[in-house]
Amino acid sequence: MAGETSTAVLGTGRDGSNQAPGPRRIPPYPRLNTFYFLVFLAFVVGRYIDIGNRMDILATIRFEFLLGGSAVILASIQAAGRKPEIGQAKPILVLIALLFVAMIFQLPFAADPPEAQRVFNDRVFKFALLTFLICAMVETPIAMKLFLAAFLFSIFYITLESVEGLISGGLVWENQGIQRLHGAVPMYGHPNSLGGVAMGSLPFVIFYFPRFRNLIIKGGLLAVATTSIICVIYSGSRTAYLGLLSLVFWWWFQSNNKGRFAVVMLICGAGALAVLPDEYIERFKSIGGEEAEGHSKEARIVILQDAMTILQENPLGVGVASFPAVRRARFNRSQDTHNLYLEVATNLGVQGLIVFMALVGAMMVAFRRTTFAFRRQRKRLARLARHGGLTPGARRFITAHDNDLELLIATAQAGAGFILIRLVLGMFGMDLYEIYWWFAAGLAFALSGLVVRTSRRTQAIEQMVASG
Repeated sequence: MAGETSTAVLGTGRDGSNQAPGPRRIPPYPRLNTFYFLVFLAFVVGRYIDIGNRMDILATIRFEFLLGGSAVILASIQAAGRKPEIGQAKPILVLIALLFVAMIFQLPFAADPPEAQRVFNDRVFKFALLTFLICAMVETPIAMKLFLAAFLFSIFYITLESVEGLISGGLVWENQGIQRLHGAVPMYGHPNSLGGVAMGSLPFVIFYFPRFRNLIIKGGLLAVATTSIICVIYSGSRTAYLGLLSLVFWWWFQSNNKGRFAVVMLICGAGALAVLPDEYIERFKSIGGEEAEGHSKEARIVILQDAMTILQENPLGVGVASFPAVRRARFNRSQDTHNLYLEVATNLGVQGLIVFMALVGAMMVAFRRTTFAFRRQRKRLARLARHGGLTPGARRFITAHDNDLELLIATAQAGAGFILIRLVLGMFGMDLYEIYWWFAAGLAFALSGLVVRTSRRTQAIEQMVASG
């Protein structure tokens, strides 16, 4: 069977599932259990589109909970049969454990115990299960493609709803002096939340688009990019605007021809300014100037000052999600920090901030390492492809393996861009208890495991060619 024996070089499919007679074997990828994987994909889509809040009957039967529980059980069965491979991502596992310890230690001493327990159970613990699911289920290049297709489909579904609401006017109303686009479900109801989730798709679209030749796939990626960018612009979220700028910078940093890229971006930027409504251009300009209406910047400054005072008075933290309660008691003001870094520091203390930033750094390191590891394998394959004695079947196998590695490189680059966006958005938003970090951690684990598996196949191909 494909998941139990080596795979023959001649006649082998891209996922290593087909065999042909012959003594030269390539280590296969783990077998993909179709039913288990479909349940996992259904959970990913259901979680991102907030399916539990779309139909009363689904909320009544706790459909999302049942679907997530089923996915976890099936992933646990699979993981029991074969331990998930995480390669050099073990530091991420250690830091996740430390982050959990920091949060759990705070629970009994939280200033707002009921809220702290609720947030830990409903957000931290449940969202962390996504990391486990990705690690256990995404073990092959084809599984990675399907998982990210489900993720991008979810973002497209969310953003398409809002674009339809923009056209009809049903999801647009005035806020802070401009017409702002909102999400269709509570999870993305606020314009900042809509802009933030829309930004999550763009790194993957950017790095995947040049690597697919299929016109249908390219069209799908363009559709996701279109609805996401519309949501970012018409949300009027200055935070999302800064996130978009950070993504452009990351795209430029990863490009091979930075001069040409800069010229293209300047032309595109000038074109965008020529067609965008003036109110959104002025909204962008207000990042460093005066607001058309409202006093959100002044309010944020007061929040930051209050947060710094509370942090100085409570350097070990006030507990999970407990800052609003402490601020209300201390200053008779109840808004949260509106800043990721102060959220972590005030909630979990200085020690929690150190662990969190170390975790983010470890994920960035993992994406960087996997990018270089996959590139090194592609260079080795390029040398093999110049070998004159390769059979047509072996050459096709090398090409397919190289295509997989190219996709995994794009995934690692997109993953790093995804984290960069979250860090920028975190300067003006509260994301500690959101799903984004657990998505990125799962992606880092999966890519690190795939470095190990693809390396075995690359080495086996080299041995096969060397043996003639």
